[in-house]
Amino acid sequence: MASNRVYPERQDYDTFSVSTEWDSRRSVTFPEERDCACCFRRRCFCITGVVLLTLGAISAFITLGVIYGIPENRTDFFTRHCKASSGQTGFLCDDRATCLAASALCDGKVDCGNGEDESTRYCGNLPNSLPDGLIFKCANKRSWTYNDKLCDNRNDCGDCSDETALRCPPCPGWRCNTVFFADCDCIPKTRCNDKIQDCIDWSDETTCR
Repeated sequence: MASNRVYPERQDYDTFSVSTEWDSRRSVTFPEERDCACCFRRRCFCITGVVLLTLGAISAFITLGVIYGIPENRTDFFTRHCKASSGQTGFLCDDRATCLAASALCDGKVDCGNGEDESTRYCGNLPNSLPDGLIFKCANKRSWTYNDKLCDNRNDCGDCSDETALRCPPCPGWRCNTVFFADCDCIPKTRCNDKIQDCIDWSDETTCR
């Protein structure tokens, strides 16, 4: 009678051993692989950071543009105001060094290096196109003059409001009702006793000394 013994199959044992050994080798991460993985993660982190910062900057710029309006050119990022040699507010050129008296604007003579003092941007709709603080609006609501023309003993407004403003000092010459429209009831003393009538009452020739 043939024997029904079952002998263990060596092949199954060997296959299990080989498979276990291969799985064990597969789970091992070599140093080079670990370094590459770390570099990849760091690179991804840096790229993500740069992208987020860029998007944030763009978003901030758009927000500011919506709130304040996007400037037409870079010179609009700084104020045009400066202190002129007269001590009054002047116009700052693009070079950020040249300061013009207000009355030098739109006078037909280019004083700024880029010609911005005569550009249509500032001279196209006078006086509304001029920067704030450079003009004086007269009491008659129709006329205006440059701020450096105030208190110069000349009737620039036509109603003498530029010479009677609160900041103007008292008449430095002889005060009277004047004959000439431009004098605003004040003449320099150099015109006294010059045999020319400047005052209606002739006081510039009879009283003024």
